Amino acid sequence: MRVNMYTLASSQVVRYAIIIAAASLPLILAALHVTHAGESIAPGTV
Repeated sequence: MRVNMYTLASSQVVRYAIIIAAASLPLILAALHVTHAGESIAPGTV
């Protein structure tokens, strides 16, 4: 029974981790894009 509870808890943690990662990924990409755009002021760089 303990193994079953452990697997349920671990699957719940994995599910929450995936949700948090999916929710924070756009924010991280936006922050990286903003910092990259701010640093690359040289003409010709996209």
